[in-house]
Amino acid sequence: MNAAVMAHPLTGVARYAFELGRALSGLGHEVEYWTWNRFRSSLRERLGPGPVVRTFPHIHGIGPAVMPWLTSMTARIDVHHFPNGDLLPSRAPRTAMIHDMAPFLFDGILDPGMSDFYRRRTARVVRECAAITVNSMTTLDHLLEVFPEARSRCHPTPLGCDHELVPPGGPDDLPPGVIPGYLLSVGTVEPRKDYATAIRASKLLSERFGASSFPGLVIAGGDGYRAQETRALVHELGMGGMVHFTGYVGEDALSTLYAHASAYIHSSLHEGFGLTVAEAIRQGLPVAAARNSAIVELFDGLFVGFETGSAESAAEAAAVALAMGRGSTPVDRECHAMKVLTWENCARLTEGAFREITGGTGA
Repeated sequence: MNAAVMAHPLTGVARYAFELGRALSGLGHEVEYWTWNRFRSSLRERLGPGPVVRTFPHIHGIGPAVMPWLTSMTARIDVHHFPNGDLLPSRAPRTAMIHDMAPFLFDGILDPGMSDFYRRRTARVVRECAAITVNSMTTLDHLLEVFPEARSRCHPTPLGCDHELVPPGGPDDLPPGVIPGYLLSVGTVEPRKDYATAIRASKLLSERFGASSFPGLVIAGGDGYRAQETRALVHELGMGGMVHFTGYVGEDALSTLYAHASAYIHSSLHEGFGLTVAEAIRQGLPVAAARNSAIVELFDGLFVGFETGSAESAAEAAAVALAMGRGSTPVDRECHAMKVLTWENCARLTEGAFREITGGTGA
């Protein structure tokens, strides 16, 4: 498995790579982790002493073109999997995960250069990979709309959400100015997350409850494309004391933020899976979410829905979620989702994709 992403905190794609590798090992496969020399120590610390970690130098751009191929000639591997679609040369059949098709679906959600990069990367995965895994039927449907030629090589492998987060800290470990009981949202501050709707909804809630009674909105995520517009909106609406931006948070801080929130709001325009929604549900948080994409596909019945882009609808849903209290998600529906969306199931489906291209010889 290409594991450079796992050298970073276990959020998003890094979580997928880590949990998939661990679950495949649990199924009896020998999983090797390949990365650059500079990530060796952090990756080894993450994985512990057991798994094989192979590293190679970058060498000013020559490394990506040569070193993985040379390593693949001496290592006995059956499949080379790329968790985020960043392909390297390898003698083994290559597979990759596509997490969403948002750059193909929306204009203006990414810097034009990054949008082009993601489109080219997806096109390369489709062109060169023996198998393509996708995290939901939503992602699969959109992928095939753009690349119908990929149909026979696509394998839905929904992610798991049964991982345990690190133990949370106490209220004193929250970011400065954040008081327990807030409305939480997690993700990069960028147009796709549509934080403008969550902020405007919070303004309506503060007017309904009174500024002193509204618990505040906490947005946990690093600044992305056009983040300054989102921050400017907070000041434009006079919400400076009620909206807190934490910046990017690691595993410890994220766990603490989940632990002391009253509810979760997810205003995103589109998701290929929606891992933070799953994590919030697992932490017992009532969730208000825009009804679109994989959020409806995977978590319908587990959240209070609102119309995408509507602050009024979002405010109504968030008010309901705040009133519900922690642990109020219907147990029968939550249990069903948690039984299906497990990392073991993701690994078994991924294993099936690997076996199809190796003739049943394994992962």
